[in-house]
Amino acid sequence: MEELDFYKIGKVMKRLRREHSFTQEQVAADLGCTVAFISNIENNRTKLNLRVLFYYSKLFHVSVDSILNASRDDIDIGVEAKLREEELLRVFHRFSEEEQQKITEVLEFILKKGNTT
Repeated sequence: MEELDFYKIGKVMKRLRREHSFTQEQVAADLGCTVAFISNIENNRTKLNLRVLFYYSKLFHVSVDSILNASRDDIDIGVEAKLREEELLRVFHRFSEEEQQKITEVLEFILKKGNTT
């Protein structure tokens, strides 16, 4: 079995938290733990537990695999595509339904325009 690189996993978790403008204090309060514990996970001073892993996955709309795969140096193209799709969906879902419809229409227009040239 392949070893997990908790340093890289912690960095991904920190990036997700910051991208969504969450503080360590907010995460710690939600999880009922200390800020120091969250900091220690994000900076590889303590190991990640399942409760925290699932919390980050659910809160930031990413799969557990996408967080854990950060530790792999040899991520194949299929996994990279899946991670990219998850990121796009995460961003897309931050828009209202009306905005999502408009975005979809614009993307469909771009695709049609690209297919005619």
